[in-house]
Amino acid sequence: MKNFFRFLGGLLDRIIAVFGAVGLAQFPQFFSQYIQRLGGHLAEAQFILVRYEMTAEYFGMTLEEYIATHLNSGHEVFVSSGQLITELMERITFLEESLTALKEASIYTRWWVFARKFNYSIAQETWLDFTPGIPTTLEGVIYAICGLLLSWVLFQALKTLLKFFGKVISTPFSRRKKYMFPA
Repeated sequence: MKNFFRFLGGLLDRIIAVFGAVGLAQFPQFFSQYIQRLGGHLAEAQFILVRYEMTAEYFGMTLEEYIATHLNSGHEVFVSSGQLITELMERITFLEESLTALKEASIYTRWWVFARKFNYSIAQETWLDFTPGIPTTLEGVIYAICGLLLSWVLFQALKTLLKFFGKVISTPFSRRKKYMFPA
């Protein structure tokens, strides 16, 4: 029975390692798809801003004057549209900074830059349409090795904790048996 559990533990160890390697190796693929979607959000926001700039130009104003006119109008509808244009400009700045930082990040820092510049709604949209792939790049191999090592370490730590808690829990019962049924 001991050999069976040893075999089962080894098999489980390898399965978890493979899932860890394959799972983390998907990061470059997800990252690439996230960047494409981020770029799409940026292009759409810029398109909308250009339309506001054209409207301001039509009225002989700069965009800043057009926004100020809305914000200072005193009319709730126009004030809200001025706020929306201001928020759009802030979003464009954020998206541009994020896209630039992500594109300039090295293979080794992408995960960190991604975590810092992470946009939940874009990541969620990316995940919904995510297409996994087999990594064939150096980056994919690096992430696969990291996933393998990380999953192996976590599995070993979990096994150690289970053994520790198993001994802690079983120790009082083994002492009781000793005292309850003396030999």
